[in-house]
Amino acid sequence: MRPSTSALILPAILCLAAGPLQEEKTEKGTAQVRRLRPSPDASLQALLRTYEVADESFSWQLKELRQTDKYSLAWLTFPSAVQGAVEENNTVWAKFWQPRDGISRRPAAVVLHWLGGSFDFLDVVCQRMAESGVAALMMYMPHYGPRRAKDAEKRQKLMNLDMDQTLANMRQAVLDARRAGDWLAARPDVEPSRVGVVGISLGALLGSLTAGVDDRFGRSVFIIGGGDLPGIIMHGSKETAGQKRKLEEAGFTVEKLRDLWKEVEPCTFASRLRPEEILMMNAEADEIIPKESTLKLAAAAGGPEIRWFKGGHYALIFQLGPALKDIVDHLSRRTAYAHLEDPRPAGADTPR
Repeated sequence: MRPSTSALILPAILCLAAGPLQEEKTEKGTAQVRRLRPSPDASLQALLRTYEVADESFSWQLKELRQTDKYSLAWLTFPSAVQGAVEENNTVWAKFWQPRDGISRRPAAVVLHWLGGSFDFLDVVCQRMAESGVAALMMYMPHYGPRRAKDAEKRQKLMNLDMDQTLANMRQAVLDARRAGDWLAARPDVEPSRVGVVGISLGALLGSLTAGVDDRFGRSVFIIGGGDLPGIIMHGSKETAGQKRKLEEAGFTVEKLRDLWKEVEPCTFASRLRPEEILMMNAEADEIIPKESTLKLAAAAGGPEIRWFKGGHYALIFQLGPALKDIVDHLSRRTAYAHLEDPRPAGADTPR
């Protein structure tokens, strides 16, 4: 689920403007936790409750790394919504690219990464978004980057052979992404109804799950993702072979898993998405995300646009330019909800 050849990424990294070192600037504050909109469907509402937290607010810190003429780059940290035994994982780390174009209210996106490997490629994506006027917040998901345990015995991956732990990690990733969206929505230079999600591969799976759970997210882009997690894992790609083998040895079938994994399945909550605000970008010959999985998510979400690009799962790296243009164009467009603090008018809210 990742672009695995560092040699392909190197030319893109070299395009990054290093920028001069600046005097360190640190901001601190508190952001409000936005509550989920309820669903009239009782079974769906029961699943939504697993993504609620008691916190009314959370503290945050923003430490500037550098500035260029077009953007500033900073580290954002805040407490995870889930506190556990791995101390490093209890703090969420994210890189924040803030455009410096003088616009007072702008679109923004939480950017979610793939399964593993270097994320330098995503730095390029986020930088280009900021240079085009879209604030980008690339969040490290549970057990990645600075959130990885220093103690090797405590280290784990978000998705691993322990299915219970994987499901817990996915829930934590959604809660943390929601909190990242709350932070963006509270910024004075961001229009709250124009905070979306951009996810690639694993990030697209968790991004579509997050935006379905929390329908306050606006225009979003899901790249080489899909729905039907059991179908993806049992599809037989080399990336999921270990999980597939362990599940089959334990007697699980795709049908059993679909029943057990409802609370982390993107299709479960996809009816809460607004299809006109969603753009899906998928590979025609994806060897990891089966085409039927992509089409299942699109159908559950009400038929958002899908743009197909040639090649397999890792072909996006060769088509970065057109992909970036599509991402920025989609996030920059307004919708009928864009002028509202709350995407749905008071008194006319019909939760889905």
